[in-house]
Amino acid sequence: MPTRYIGRDPIFKGKSLYEIARQLRNLGVGRIVYRQSQATRWPGQKTYFRLTKVVPDATCKEFKQGVAWGQEVFRGKARGITEITTGHKYDWVLVPKNEEKSFSEETEVFEVEESSVPKHIDCPPLLKIVLQKDLTAAGQPVPEKIELPFLSETYIKDLEWKWKS
Repeated sequence: MPTRYIGRDPIFKGKSLYEIARQLRNLGVGRIVYRQSQATRWPGQKTYFRLTKVVPDATCKEFKQGVAWGQEVFRGKARGITEITTGHKYDWVLVPKNEEKSFSEETEVFEVEESSVPKHIDCPPLLKIVLQKDLTAAGQPVPEKIELPFLSETYIKDLEWKWKS
């Protein structure tokens, strides 16, 4: 009786980052790796990591897990040393040593458009009526336009920090 598979076909074809790193000298420190899915998503803008530290989980039999850090280049823009959180996925590709120089040359750089996040939104009509009644009952002046904070200040600062780095 033939084996019958149930479910979707796997979308990842390749090796995990830790499988690649354990086969290299010094766990691949200094080598360039990239995800195949990101290369197909943005073909003109390269996204890759130059590995700085790899710690595979020795308790896992297939070496699927671990922690890795690398100098990230996201769509042509250097982002510094970051932790690689998708090392367990099976679509990592190692760039051969003789092609690293030509691969890491800058091509097209993605520029992030500055978009302003609104800090306040208009108050819903029913809530506006309730607030106006409460303010008049308390004897306080009623403003013409009542606005609510859209996002908390800490969330906005966190977003600004992530986009600047």
